[in-house]
Amino acid sequence: MRTAVLIVIICISWACRAEKISDMGAALDFCRERPLDYIEGIWEFPEDNTVVLIKNADRKRRIYDLIIVSSPDCRLNAGDKIGEMKGTIDSKKFHLSLFTRLRNGIFSDPENCAATFSDSEGAIRVEKRKVKFSLRLSRFLPKFWRVLSLFSIDNPTEKLPKGLIRLYPSSDGNGLERSKPIYL
Repeated sequence: MRTAVLIVIICISWACRAEKISDMGAALDFCRERPLDYIEGIWEFPEDNTVVLIKNADRKRRIYDLIIVSSPDCRLNAGDKIGEMKGTIDSKKFHLSLFTRLRNGIFSDPENCAATFSDSEGAIRVEKRKVKFSLRLSRFLPKFWRVLSLFSIDNPTEKLPKGLIRLYPSSDGNGLERSKPIYL
């Protein structure tokens, strides 16, 4: 009886360890061995040069985990769960929650965003919350505020979309999307 229990425990621990994503090869194997949902796969945060695996955590409730595959940030290790995506009533829109801090080896302080999936672009656009504050002082000093508005700073890089780019599976079935040139 003890031997049977020990074998079951060893098999369960081996199966749990086999699910650990430790590098790009393990992430590719994970993706190739399973039927993937439309949002699942290997994605990159281009601003941070960080690659994540989006994998289904709960099919019924449409919840997906974001698992680190590689990152130049030494605080992040392959296999770390850095967030999750939850489906909404619109199949292309998700509630994205990403951890922002690492305290004593535990991820904390999740930041919530809206994520929009675009299959044609091979991208997930992310919009974070914005805080707006308006005092409406222009009612009291209209000429003064009009002069100040002439000198406002417009930074076009702040208007660029933020988000993730799909690496695998590619939209054309050619392997990693950005790793191979396509010859015509």
